[in-house]
Amino acid sequence: MQQIQWQDRFNIGVEIIDQAHRELFSIVQKMLELYVERHENKFACVEGIKYFKAYAVKHFAEEEAYMREIGYSGYLAHKRHHDRMKRETLPALERALYSSDFSGEAVQRFIGVCTGWLTGHIMIEDKAIAGKIPCEAAAIQPDDELSVVRAVFLHPLQEMFGHPIQLIGRFSEKASILDAQYYELIYSAGPEQKLRFVLIIGEPLLLHAASLMFGVDFYAKDEIVRFAMQEIAQNLMQRAAASFGKDPDEYRLESDRFLESEEYGGIFGGHTPQHSLLFSIRQGCFALCIDRLS
Repeated sequence: MQQIQWQDRFNIGVEIIDQAHRELFSIVQKMLELYVERHENKFACVEGIKYFKAYAVKHFAEEEAYMREIGYSGYLAHKRHHDRMKRETLPALERALYSSDFSGEAVQRFIGVCTGWLTGHIMIEDKAIAGKIPCEAAAIQPDDELSVVRAVFLHPLQEMFGHPIQLIGRFSEKASILDAQYYELIYSAGPEQKLRFVLIIGEPLLLHAASLMFGVDFYAKDEIVRFAMQEIAQNLMQRAAASFGKDPDEYRLESDRFLESEEYGGIFGGHTPQHSLLFSIRQGCFALCIDRLS
């Protein structure tokens, strides 16, 4: 049976926060066990969702009180992540569950998104509270790809993978990424200000990242893994998008989807993205393309 396991590397060193994170992971695991594995009736899922929501709101309030107590400089940006989860993400997931009469896909999406959000939020935002990664991304300078890496991706990704990550250089189609998956996110700051992010990652590396997140080995990409990895990617890209504007909330996610290789080739076949980065990690390579859209 699949397990969503708490791992010691998720600890940030603040007991009230770590204890709440452990409980939230436990709730999601119980939902996975009762509804997905045992196929219990939807009442079990309804109660699980209610408990997850109530506990998450309580945890957010406690975490925000702690940040105010220590005078954390990233408090307002961090609170915005909590507010989006409470006011946008969880209500949208709940609507999808009820409108589909708790279909298997909707339940797996809820579990995947919540697990991905928890993992990404802990490793990227909550670790910043304890000073383990920078709390704010610096503004990105035009044509300075190293600032993109240092300000946005390097520390969080190294925390998530548990291994050093190196920037090899610019990514091109000549670079070989085994069983490449193409994940596109479009952010908008108005009708004429958009950013496109495309993450290119091999399926073996994607499954390795999922295994680290869930604490078990994965041999194929299922719906829970897909939704969880999408949520983590969105967390990272939101961090990047904020660095392109004066206001941290200037860019908002407009759409996201996995692309077929032909679609990716159609987008970048005759066009070089403004930022094109190739990274290396022990388990393989992955790339990121960032483009401003008119």
